[in-house]
Amino acid sequence: MHDVPGLLAVHAHPDDEVIATGGVLARAASEGRRTKVVTCTDGSRGEIVGEGMDPDEIRPRLAEVRAGEIADALALLGVDEHEFLGYRDSGMMGDEGNDDPASFWRADVHEAVGRLVRSIRDFRPAVVVTYDAFGGYGHPDHIQAHRMAVLAVEAARTASLYPEAGDPWHVAKLYLSSFPKSAIAEANRQFAEAGLPSPFGETDDPADIPMGTEDHLVTTTVDVRDHMAAKQAALRAHVSQIAPSSFFLNVPEPMVEGFYGTEWFVRRLSAVDAPTPEDDLFAGI
Repeated sequence: MHDVPGLLAVHAHPDDEVIATGGVLARAASEGRRTKVVTCTDGSRGEIVGEGMDPDEIRPRLAEVRAGEIADALALLGVDEHEFLGYRDSGMMGDEGNDDPASFWRADVHEAVGRLVRSIRDFRPAVVVTYDAFGGYGHPDHIQAHRMAVLAVEAARTASLYPEAGDPWHVAKLYLSSFPKSAIAEANRQFAEAGLPSPFGETDDPADIPMGTEDHLVTTTVDVRDHMAAKQAALRAHVSQIAPSSFFLNVPEPMVEGFYGTEWFVRRLSAVDAPTPEDDLFAGI
């Protein structure tokens, strides 16, 4: 199986894998590629918004609940393998969870990178995807996942680093998940036209949008329209995190294709001759 180019996605919490990369994971799986998700934290500090869920009852076992949810979500996407990296959810930036010694935000860099190096060398992916340096929207666990994944991809190819973690493996391409500022602005405009609040704010001027990626930096635009149904079903599997009233589950029909049908990336590293721009994470492999 290792001779089939595979895709490894490094994410912070259960449900992030669907929101950021559900389409490319489902597409890769449908193409017969090996797929794996590494989830860095247990998601134990997430909100509990599932219909009929009692937060007081669910909170003590939220990590267990979310482990079941991500198993269901990944099955719907067709993902082959999953691994928890073993850290506690750090909570949002500034939360008390940031100070938990067991949290990902407080993780020892050498230890965390070593765990990811072992995953990379064992799975031997051609492509790795993770977040940008801002973690998409500034969540500490997303920022940390970016840091650790970038370091691990570099370290995995170096025999003298983490020799106990297996034989060196060269990842062909590393990508950072992104959301172009122009796409956020367009979503805001369409939500406003539909009379709905946008989760991204109200401005339709890309220059005034604090999150997202400047358009000229986006190298890779992937068409995942054939996998929108799987992505939406996988989102629904994260019951504790995505309420029936969530905008994720209530995107107006005219906006569904624009909202779910494309995923964007910045190519951070490539050891192969790949075009720019490109429309496939595996271009050149």
